[in-house]
Amino acid sequence: MAKRKVLDVRGYYRALKVSPEVPQEEVRLAYAMAKQNAAGPQLKRIELAFEVLNSREKRKQYDTEGIAKFNPLKSPWTLVGAIVVLVASVLLLWIPEIRMRGKRFQPGQTLVETSTRREFGVIVRVESTHRFPEGITAPGYLVRLAEGGEERWFPAIDLQASCETR
Repeated sequence: MAKRKVLDVRGYYRALKVSPEVPQEEVRLAYAMAKQNAAGPQLKRIELAFEVLNSREKRKQYDTEGIAKFNPLKSPWTLVGAIVVLVASVLLLWIPEIRMRGKRFQPGQTLVETSTRREFGVIVRVESTHRFPEGITAPGYLVRLAEGGEERWFPAIDLQASCETR
């Protein structure tokens, strides 16, 4: 059976620059070497790491804690990440609709296609609840098309997404 990898949850092994499999004697040697080049907060971290890793009981508890108690779902950063993803998703879905709600056309306005800048037609009538042939009831615009002069109903959301006024 393969041995489970020890998680260095507090970074004690990294502080002393040793691997979790190193014997007790090497921990003492690594501590002495690390202590020579450290000062201030780094020295305190090295001393705390040595205190835990030098004691057999504390080291065993630290190694077990790293395996058994590490749960990324309990991390506050997991919650923060989930909220960020949720907010980003909502914004990506709703920003186009929010932008279009600000666009309202009135009878007599000339519409221009946003992508080609060609004249699309003139608004003849506006209905807040128009019944379209597909059985859908939605806000709609009756438009006299620039090409041919034919009058046609369009769902408001389609025109708001693809046209602007001149």
